[in-house]
Amino acid sequence: MSQIVPMPPKRARGRAAADETAQEFRRHKSATEEAFAELVCPITFSLPVDPVMAEDGNVYERSAIEEWLKQQHKSPVTNLAMGTKLLPALRVKNMIRAMVSSGALTGDKVDAWKLKLEEEEKVATLRKAEAGDGRAMYNLGVWYERGEKGLANDEAKAFEWYEKSHEAGDASGTGELGGCYVDGVGVPKCLVRGATLLMDAAGRGSKFACVNLGRAYASGLWGFPKDEKMARRYYSMVASASLDDCTPATEKAATWLREHPAA
Repeated sequence: MSQIVPMPPKRARGRAAADETAQEFRRHKSATEEAFAELVCPITFSLPVDPVMAEDGNVYERSAIEEWLKQQHKSPVTNLAMGTKLLPALRVKNMIRAMVSSGALTGDKVDAWKLKLEEEEKVATLRKAEAGDGRAMYNLGVWYERGEKGLANDEAKAFEWYEKSHEAGDASGTGELGGCYVDGVGVPKCLVRGATLLMDAAGRGSKFACVNLGRAYASGLWGFPKDEKMARRYYSMVASASLDDCTPATEKAATWLREHPAA
């Protein structure tokens, strides 16, 4: 006669599952900490914003290892003689970005890395803008208008950079400048000037300009006549516009076109 093997109590099974989950969490945390230690610069003890591979096989913050090698030609890690050749560590850079974005890396060092990255991006963009780069000028305008990248919200400065971007030939800058005129952002409203700039930008591939002209004709905004045919024309241009300067533009345009099919 066969015996019936009793099932373990539910409480015991639940405890075993919880223990297994806890062990898995500890293994994951340990692996993350090991990866974090490998990514930290041996000189600054921080996550590198511009990581480079030195001749000793270790990854450093570029500015830190360059300064070190000016003083002594030896490895900060092994203390052995080392040359000055440095190679960009792009995989490490991409790994750090991916791990920070996913939330795998957190803490004070990550917060410091984010601030440093933001500051370096701001400085680099400012230099490009001052050198005449229209796209950099446009980015500065966006940051001032939204109060991003550590810059205070300043509509006058936003308008100033959009105007410079437009003059430098950047279609996104032209579109934003048109938006400033129709909304009165950093400048008195001038609907005619705004409409002219938006149409110019739309013709040069700005999604921002296309979607705003679509909205203007669809709802009769900014003195535009309500005209479904013209709204359809500009909303239809969004999908093929070459400059992705308005993140929700494609979705907004597609939704309107679905709801307003051509007769």
